[in-house]
Amino acid sequence: MQETNEKKLEKILNANGGYITRKQVDSHGIPSWFLTDFVRKQRLVKIDKGFYAQEQWTRDDYLVFQYKYPKFIFSHVSALFLHGLTDQLPDYFEVTGPKNYRPFSPKPSVTIHTDSHDESYRLGVCKIKTSLGHLVECYNMERTLCDIIKNSRKIDAEIFGKALRLYAKSKGKSIRNLLHYAQVLKIENKAAELMTVVMNED
Repeated sequence: MQETNEKKLEKILNANGGYITRKQVDSHGIPSWFLTDFVRKQRLVKIDKGFYAQEQWTRDDYLVFQYKYPKFIFSHVSALFLHGLTDQLPDYFEVTGPKNYRPFSPKPSVTIHTDSHDESYRLGVCKIKTSLGHLVECYNMERTLCDIIKNSRKIDAEIFGKALRLYAKSKGKSIRNLLHYAQVLKIENKAAELMTVVMNED
């Protein structure tokens, strides 16, 4: 017996842990009016355009932000937080997007970096779970360290130093990847010097 569209939507909602998006519905080839009817029947709350959730769903701002702006990758201090390389919860999002990707006017809650080269824009992208358990795109630890080394003058000194030390103690680190990324981003010497100092600390 063929599964109904309503059953398919229920499966998506349950698999997501209480939310459903228009993009997911489209990817399953389900007409949009089914979603409209489903939202009404299930009494879902509109979180944002094309994003609906059950009333008890705990809003994940990282997930919702990236849904709205899919070309933005969490980077710099936001990436440090997602990787556990800082215990300071940022009061803003820091992201990297491709050149000329400006889907909204500048606002204090978001710091945007742009990268005009496809090679470096997608360099070191990974999927990582937010504190609420949802997967978002973020630069991996090595790429993130390269970014903060490259922009060290704009990073809080305490956050910068602690991130390097925590990375040095991480079991999942890859100095080889870090130096490769540093070479691509043209900061190889600076990265090598800093990591040599940090790795040799007691």
